Amino acid sequence: MSSTLTEIELAARWSMSPKTLQRWRTTRFGPAYLKLGKKIQYQLSTIESYENQVRTNVANEGTEEIILYLRQTGQATVDQIRSACLGGKKSRNQIQQYLYRLTRSTPPKIQASMVALDVSGVSSFSVQ
Repeated sequence: MSSTLTEIELAARWSMSPKTLQRWRTTRFGPAYLKLGKKIQYQLSTIESYENQVRTNVANEGTEEIILYLRQTGQATVDQIRSACLGGKKSRNQIQQYLYRLTRSTPPKIQASMVALDVSGVSSFSVQ
């Protein structure tokens, strides 16, 4: 397997037009590339690093507010987080997904534990 990708190969990998990659290069957006004469090459390690960075940024979008809230309160239920963070517009399930991503990211953004408060199934999250 080659350790570099051409512009066409990278465009196919990301399901985008090669023109998009060309535009990104002119605006210095996107992954680093090598230019050998007229030939553009992308190192596979650079591409994989860029993909991981983009995934991490998307996965953690909106979580900073939750982290700040948990650090201020120390402990909160999903409903408390929902009403206090992200304009109260996210569902319980979306908040739980944010919390799951925060605790499972590499490295973890926060160390949280879920503790059952009572028999009704209300759960609480706290920063440790």
